[in-house]
Amino acid sequence: MGDPVNRTARAVILTAIGGVSLRMGATDEYANFVNAWMRWPLVVSGALLLGLAIAAAVTTVSDHDHPAGPVAWLLLLPVVIAFVVQPPALGAYVADRRANDADARRYSEPIRVELDETGENAIPVANFLARAATDDGATLAGVTVRLTGFVSTDKDGGWYVTRLAISCCAADAAAFRVRVQGADAPPVEQGVDVVGTWVEGTGTDAGGTPVIAADEVTYVDQPKRPYE
Repeated sequence: MGDPVNRTARAVILTAIGGVSLRMGATDEYANFVNAWMRWPLVVSGALLLGLAIAAAVTTVSDHDHPAGPVAWLLLLPVVIAFVVQPPALGAYVADRRANDADARRYSEPIRVELDETGENAIPVANFLARAATDDGATLAGVTVRLTGFVSTDKDGGWYVTRLAISCCAADAAAFRVRVQGADAPPVEQGVDVVGTWVEGTGTDAGGTPVIAADEVTYVDQPKRPYE
C-alpha cells in the first residue's frame, strides 16, 4: 500500500503553510496572533517551508507517484481556510472573561516615572491599572491621562476602555480595562481615546478596577498592533 499522503500532497500542504506564514510575517496580520519579536521567525519559517515544498515537487516530477487520496487533500482544508479567512484580533469576548485577572505591573512600563501635571499624558491601559494599585494611586492623582483601547461593557450597563496584552501569543492574552465615568457608552469593540482623570480610591486593590472620569471620548481606528 502506498503512503496516502504522497509527495504531491505534501508539497501542496507545505506550500500552503509556508505561504500563510510568509503572508502573516510580511504584513501587519501577524500582530493579531503573536508578539512583535516573532515576526521574522514567521518569515524564515515560511521561506523554509516553501523551499521544502519546491524540493518535494521536483522529486515528484522526476519520480512516479501515486495519486493523492481524498483523505490527504482533506488535510489541506484547515490551511486553505487560514489562508482565505483572516481572523481579527481578540476583543471584548476575551476581555469579559479575563478582565484584570493578571498583575498589570508585569505588562506595564515603569510606574515610578512621574507624569506631567500640566499636560495630557498618553499611557497604556495596563500602566494605568498598575499605577492605581501602587502607593494608593499617588502617581495618578490630579493628572490628566489619555487611554486608548476598545470598548467593552458589563451586565450592569457600565463600559470600559480596554486593551489586551500578550507575553508571547494570543493564547496567553491578559485583559486590562478601566471603567469610564461621565460619558455615554460607544458601541462594543469601537476603538476610543478617553481623556480624563483617575477617580481617587478606585483600583487600589490588586485585581480591582480603576475608574476614569472622562472629559472627552473620541472614536479612533483600531491600532495596527492591537496588543499592549
